[in-house]
Amino acid sequence: MQLVKLHEDFYQILDVFQEEEMEKIQNEFIHHMCWKKLDQGNSIREEGTTQVKINWGRIQEVIDEYFGVKSYTNTTQLWYDWRGYINEVHKDLSPNLSANVQVYLSEGDETMGTHCHIDGTWYSVPYKFNTGYLMFNPTKHEHGMRSPVQDYRMSLYQSFRITEEASPIW
Repeated sequence: MQLVKLHEDFYQILDVFQEEEMEKIQNEFIHHMCWKKLDQGNSIREEGTTQVKINWGRIQEVIDEYFGVKSYTNTTQLWYDWRGYINEVHKDLSPNLSANVQVYLSEGDETMGTHCHIDGTWYSVPYKFNTGYLMFNPTKHEHGMRSPVQDYRMSLYQSFRITEEASPIW
């Protein structure tokens, strides 16, 4: 795994998972049609959870160093986005979100990646298999997609908080 700093609050992550771990995660998408459906405009995101235990290792160390305290994971989510889906540029709202990680789990058009607006500048991480991003302070920075999903988009999303107890506010 390699972290590439694009900004102090936004990193690209390369080669996130080893092949065996990636296969286990991808196998969980077999039943994505049974997952919770989230209507978003003219498109749908399907959301599920994973039974694969993820060791965030270096990423969690970087998060802990950034905040100077121990971080805690929230529920790991799997997302399957259908053609036309676009996660509009937004700021997250929950106090449970101190840092976010999203890892892309399928091949696809690079324009389906994530963009983040910090201090007047846009930073981008293209959609590429087994890559993703780490974003600090997602409640302060606008982020999202600028182009819709072309065919489908599979990803794993992990958020981190810096409080031991999770907030009920999502």
